[in-house]
Amino acid sequence: MTLTKRLLLLALISVLPAIVIWTYTEVSLRRAREAEVNDLAIRQAQLVGAEIERILDGVQGLLLAIDETQSIRNFDTPVCSPYLKAIQEKVPYILSFVAMDISGHIRCRPTGTVDTQHYFADRPYFHNALGQKGFVVGEFTPAFTEGGLGPHPVLPLALPIWNDRGDVVGVLAAALDLRWLSQKLKQRTVPENGSVTVADRNGIVLVQEPQPERFLGKLLPQEFLAQSRAKEIRTAPSTLPDGARRVLAHVPKQPPPRDIYVNVGLSTKAAFASINQAARRGFMLITAALILALSLSALLSRAFITKPFEMVTDGIQAWRRGDYGARIALPRKSGEFSILAKAFNDLMDDVAERQQALQVSEERARLALEAGHMGTWWYDPDKNVGGLSSQAASMIGIAQNTTTMNPKTWRDLLHPDDTERVIEKWRNAIQNRGDYEDEYRIRNKNGTIRWINSKGRVFRDIQKRPVYFVGILQDITEQKHAEEQQRFFLNELNHRVKNTLATVQSIASQTLRTTETPGQFREAFEGRLLALSKTHNLLTRQSWREAELRDVAEQELAPYRKTGDERVLLNGPDVKLPARYAINLGLVLHELVTNAAKYGALSTNAGHLEVTWSVIEGEDRPTQLRIHWTESGGPPVAPPKRQGFGSRLIRRSIEGELGGYMVLNFGESGVAYDISVPLTPATSAAA
Repeated sequence: MTLTKRLLLLALISVLPAIVIWTYTEVSLRRAREAEVNDLAIRQAQLVGAEIERILDGVQGLLLAIDETQSIRNFDTPVCSPYLKAIQEKVPYILSFVAMDISGHIRCRPTGTVDTQHYFADRPYFHNALGQKGFVVGEFTPAFTEGGLGPHPVLPLALPIWNDRGDVVGVLAAALDLRWLSQKLKQRTVPENGSVTVADRNGIVLVQEPQPERFLGKLLPQEFLAQSRAKEIRTAPSTLPDGARRVLAHVPKQPPPRDIYVNVGLSTKAAFASINQAARRGFMLITAALILALSLSALLSRAFITKPFEMVTDGIQAWRRGDYGARIALPRKSGEFSILAKAFNDLMDDVAERQQALQVSEERARLALEAGHMGTWWYDPDKNVGGLSSQAASMIGIAQNTTTMNPKTWRDLLHPDDTERVIEKWRNAIQNRGDYEDEYRIRNKNGTIRWINSKGRVFRDIQKRPVYFVGILQDITEQKHAEEQQRFFLNELNHRVKNTLATVQSIASQTLRTTETPGQFREAFEGRLLALSKTHNLLTRQSWREAELRDVAEQELAPYRKTGDERVLLNGPDVKLPARYAINLGLVLHELVTNAAKYGALSTNAGHLEVTWSVIEGEDRPTQLRIHWTESGGPPVAPPKRQGFGSRLIRRSIEGELGGYMVLNFGESGVAYDISVPLTPATSAAA
């Protein structure tokens, strides 16, 4: 921890007692307020319950009075129906009264009609009224059809009907308007920013404020449904479906046959508004005190700590940038920093002398590495990071200013076929305390492959743990290419000897078929052999530097061309080929001629061969040399079952060595090759 941070920490600690006292006071006030809010919510819920009980008691008294009417007990429809209508008009919160006989048929209702076709004995309130023989509260009903009402949410209230002998003869029911009940409770009992929820015994919402239309007739959420079954008063904070955070109080009510759920919520935002305001004021005061203490600490640390420290670090940075004459000059009374500055100055004097000697040694090593086309690398096992010299970075195809490199970047440069072996050998060198040497391939960003020879040594500390790994890199790509080219030409020499013998045999066979006397055969045969040897002489004379494409083609096809014979046609512009192009295209044409002489158009007297080429220039791609080899009139051709050395040589020369592509077509008239290779700028200019 820095000195400045320590000073700021002391300032923070000085304000800490005030923060603790403020926090304790805030927690105490909130706990006391929570108890007050819970008690207030319970009293408010009890008020709602009392209001509901008052309304239900009023309806019960009204039903008892109606039940005493003789026309109701006798189901005298002409008299009881107008009577119920008159009462319903005086009690607007009751939407309808219905008197039903013991079978559930409608005998009296305000509409004056009697329904003996349908019976409503399946209504829950009907069964409960008959079963308990007393006043009952029904369940949420979306449409009170027995009262002749359309869709309208109501709460049925019922009472048995007794005759003069004391027997139950039917049920008297009233439909309490739930919308009126919602408005009534809202006016008399809903607190400001609060909520009231009333549900029936099944958990269906009868009254909901706020947003009554959204929740009326819907099942309570699961957490409230579980709460509605509780038999004791309880409170709990909760977030209601309208998104408001409130303290909810549940007071169970138990009108017959079972309970009604009453829930009242008080807004926590309104309940804790005064405490929150006081808390904000206290927090702002403490924050202001903390900012003041930290500001004073920062100013003092700037004057007595940061400024002297910056002077020390500025001197060190100047020395690191190469200014070995830089020294640290602190003002007087700088305390411990003066001792530190003197120690650094003495160290810089000593290091400057050693640095000069080291520069001379490094310059000698650099000149030696450049002369040997080598670069250096290093790796730190503890930090898992390494680096390269500019010569090594340039060698593997990355920016010369890349001084550091993590292992993942290095692994990405390795050829996939060499990655596991290289990493395993690297780890063995570190673990087994031995020297390191390996050869592997890397891939540059442009896709080229380079061969690298790497040597290194692991340095260890006093506990024999690896602390540093250094070594050199050497580009051996040209050496590998030379070895590969040597192997290739040995294989080609072996293959060419075989092809040459096959060609001589084909020439002798064709010459024998087209001559009549031994003298004619000798003359024609020697001429064709001479043309074949000239093809080899052409490549040898040019010393593999450059050659005309037409000369290469004519030399290869000369043994099969005769004066006045149009069996073999050559057509195309003059194109000077570099040595690499001349070698590979000469090999390709030789293989094609050999195949044609063995199996294709040149193996019969009726066959024809046409070789054409052109140079295609494009704006978005390199200039292309297109060669079309078309055979016709020969024996039927078909794709070979396996690829021989000749076919591999053709594809490798075109696609591998020259970076082009080749399309092979076995048509009915004969085989055809379409070859395209990119030309170098010099070759394009010559064309």
